[in-house]
Amino acid sequence: MTLLEKIYDLLPEQSQVLRSEIVDDLLIEVREFENYRWLQIGGDSIQGLMDVSSPSQILLPNIQALMATLLFCPEPKQLLNLGFGCGSIERFCIERFSDLEITSLETSESVIKLAKEFFFIGEGCQIINTSAEVFFANESKTYDIILCDIFNDEEHPACLYDDSFYNNLVNCLEDNGVLAINLLPESEDDVLDILLPMKNYFDNISLLEVPNHFNAILYASNFKLPETTELETLANKCLKQTGLDLSDLPKRLNRLMEMMSA
Repeated sequence: MTLLEKIYDLLPEQSQVLRSEIVDDLLIEVREFENYRWLQIGGDSIQGLMDVSSPSQILLPNIQALMATLLFCPEPKQLLNLGFGCGSIERFCIERFSDLEITSLETSESVIKLAKEFFFIGEGCQIINTSAEVFFANESKTYDIILCDIFNDEEHPACLYDDSFYNNLVNCLEDNGVLAINLLPESEDDVLDILLPMKNYFDNISLLEVPNHFNAILYASNFKLPETTELETLANKCLKQTGLDLSDLPKRLNRLMEMMSA
């Protein structure tokens, strides 16, 4: 049983509620069990999970998969995170990449306040309380890595099916930059509906299904990603430098654009 499955199997009375509030008709809770603390939105959905004894460790497999962008861009200087949550990515990167500048977006002011109170997010972390659409309307900076982890409850937001969203993303991405999007697809058709506008702006798109979860990660770039053997070497290097184990990723990466062109 995985850690996440163990937490989902807990009875309500087995975990401690540190904070509970209703925002826009959604129940938002911070809960804790043993040394694990998590942010729960909408009753069941866990938005972020932290080991209080090791806060910078990334525990959720889908967030680990998003950080596989480090294999494609090992020395990023600018990172844009669309969907701050409880700051798992920020805690991880701040501890390991001293020269990395992180810009994080979060639409919920309540979530930002809870992250600062319960998830060890310092005032030095740059969090902008806005949506991706509003942010891109005035953004001129470019980024080495863009991570997209945004949902309406557990549904994909409309922007993921919108041509203009990917136009904005590619305009904010460095030529050798990489985009990663966390999905909860209901079907193969759902993934295809997202790929249709996306492929107009990116030459290379790959997909990774997260084992034992419903998540899938799309990686997009306008440069060719390293081959499997090189990715395995990069994964070993990443493990030594950051403690993040991505060794199972290279052989499970499906290079969709190459498949589409075949």
